[in-house]
Amino acid sequence: MENAEQKKIFLTSLALAAAFGGLAFAVWALRIPVPPCVFLRLTGLYCPGCGGTRAFIALLRGQFLRSLIYHPVVLYGAALYFVYACRNLLALISIAAKRPGASRRARLLNAAAGKWPLKRARGMAFHNGYLYGTVAVILANWAVKNALLCVFHLSM
Repeated sequence: MENAEQKKIFLTSLALAAAFGGLAFAVWALRIPVPPCVFLRLTGLYCPGCGGTRAFIALLRGQFLRSLIYHPVVLYGAALYFVYACRNLLALISIAAKRPGASRRARLLNAAAGKWPLKRARGMAFHNGYLYGTVAVILANWAVKNALLCVFHLSM
């Protein structure tokens, strides 16, 4: 972690990911129906978010290709967050292992992460490129799905 603010953001993102995961599990376990897309119903065209719920459910089931087909931004976001979480967890571990009097466990975790001799790992910070990439994936998905629907009458 570069600074305390990044550490706060990372820990908050872990808490939000856990809360979102719990909510998703509750919706799945209680079989709460997801309402249909209002934009699709009114216009006959897909909205930029159409397929996101199905993609998330497919991702939870381990169906990565199906998730990618339903809405690629879900898989993109999950992969990006996985890398972000791993890098920042390694950074937190390396900070703990570098402190004087670090526990044996912290040193072993650091060594397992390939940081031996003790070397401080760098975390991953937010960059605007991640946001621009997300918007580009959403818009491209929206354009392709509606083109397939309007030109070839293929519904996804």
